[in-house]
Amino acid sequence: MNKIREYINKFERVEGKTYIVTGANSGLGYSTSKHLISLGGKVIMACRNLEKANHAKNDLLKIYPKAQIDILTYDQADFNSIDHFVHQVKSEYNDFSGLVLNAGLFHPKKAMLTKDGYPLTIGTNYVGVFYLLKKLHEDHFFEQMIDRRIIFVGSLSWSKVRRNQIEHILKNNPSSSIKEYAQSKTLLGALAYQLSRHKQEELYFPPHVKALLMHPGVVATNIVSSKESSYPQWFSSLAMKALGFFVPSSDKASLGIIKLLLDKNISEDKIVVPRGLFHISGYPKEVKYAKKLRLVDEKLIQISQEILKKDLPDFL
Repeated sequence: MNKIREYINKFERVEGKTYIVTGANSGLGYSTSKHLISLGGKVIMACRNLEKANHAKNDLLKIYPKAQIDILTYDQADFNSIDHFVHQVKSEYNDFSGLVLNAGLFHPKKAMLTKDGYPLTIGTNYVGVFYLLKKLHEDHFFEQMIDRRIIFVGSLSWSKVRRNQIEHILKNNPSSSIKEYAQSKTLLGALAYQLSRHKQEELYFPPHVKALLMHPGVVATNIVSSKESSYPQWFSSLAMKALGFFVPSSDKASLGIIKLLLDKNISEDKIVVPRGLFHISGYPKEVKYAKKLRLVDEKLIQISQEILKKDLPDFL
């Protein structure tokens, strides 16, 4: 039995529980799905590309023929897609135990926008997540007396976001795609922190709904090779091969997500990161929230709400 399997087997089995994983057809999302299935959980793969999702599902069924796997269409860069997704979850998976917010993108072609007009990286990695959580909130998912864990997948690349920058970041393409990615993941991490405080706001998690944050370190996934990437194909292929040699696999990097979903003693006051040097790789451990996340404007939720309200008059 390898070390990854030994780590997973420390947790209780999860038969009868349902977990939703966004971006589940590859990388961290695929590995998270595989680990949950190995423990008996039912997995809902929330994916933009149904062809890739079905291929991933078939691969998982080859490993675990009796696995319970469903696929839902989910495009985090399209509010209409998110609306439809929430409707399906409400109809069919109302009792889900965990939601893994893994979907995201890195370094898209310059000046690309979401379907609703936001810069593509910030619009996908942060605005789309905020919109999804607001829609779940509006449909009273978090009021139900069901213990749920909402897992935010962050990044090593936290950046400093000044209090007066948030609206500008959400509405404007920066000069650097790397900077935009860092800002998007910083706002996502700050959102997780503020929701974990359980304050009554426009978006509110009661105490039985845990907001939990992790980052996987540096990991070999296909995030640099998506069709929106600004990198040429030869570079993306080379980068993937190089990453495979020098950094941990997604099977190992996703263990932090499993810990947040299943560890009975997990604390919302901490985040989970790799235990290795500079948190680049290694098995999961808990550390304090980064100062850069704690210091983002405490009105982040209110500001995000107001921006969406301006663009979407019917947004509550």
